[in-house]
Amino acid sequence: MNTKSNFWNFTVISLAGIALAAISCGHPTGSGQTPACTGSAGAAFCACLAGSTCNDGLVCATDKNECVAISSGSAGTTGAAGTTGAAGTTGAAGTTGAAGTTGGGNSGGGNLIINGDFSNGMNDWGIPNGTPSNPGVTNGQFCLTLATNNPVILGWGDTSTFFAVNSGTNYTLSYQASSASGLSMFEVHVGQVVAPYAVDYNDNTDAPGTGLTTFTHNFTVNTSDPQAGLAFAMTATSGTPKVCVDNVSLTAN
Repeated sequence: MNTKSNFWNFTVISLAGIALAAISCGHPTGSGQTPACTGSAGAAFCACLAGSTCNDGLVCATDKNECVAISSGSAGTTGAAGTTGAAGTTGAAGTTGAAGTTGGGNSGGGNLIINGDFSNGMNDWGIPNGTPSNPGVTNGQFCLTLATNNPVILGWGDTSTFFAVNSGTNYTLSYQASSASGLSMFEVHVGQVVAPYAVDYNDNTDAPGTGLTTFTHNFTVNTSDPQAGLAFAMTATSGTPKVCVDNVSLTAN
């Protein structure tokens, strides 16, 4: 509470009451007002003594030269306090976005090649070119038998399944492969799964032997590719070798 403010409010109201009482008083004898003066100077409704004083309990209304009794007017009432506005409601918390999916394979969550270990059969893999014999997953490896001079492509990814490679980022490509006999051509490449099907990275130096061998390559790309896939291309100019691939992995370093 502001004590000083209330004090000044009460004082102003009390003085207003005093002024009102003085104005409502009668005038001295001969003024035409009632009640008339019934005593000598200084008495109620009589002339003030020496023009400014009155008997005890009276005051001089100098504007009328009349002694009057003073009564205080009632103090005004204090206005009611305003109501406090309702507090605003708190907005609902946002939902947390779902975690992105990670690639499959044996190299952990960083593998960009989903099902790189063929644990889900041929899911996400296909043979877009060539007609090999007995293609399929055996003992966790994908194997096929080549026909002489019949190029075959084993590919991962399409227009709905792909990964992105970014310019300036270093990538590690790793896989295992074997061949029952020598191949005239075996290469692996990373490239676009949509037109114009540009090649982002290519290597044709690997030579799979009769036992499953691990091959590893590190590379960067000059131009980012938001829709990339991976493919193995192979040809045998003689014989019908059985070729197997397993544990394909592509990770960003």
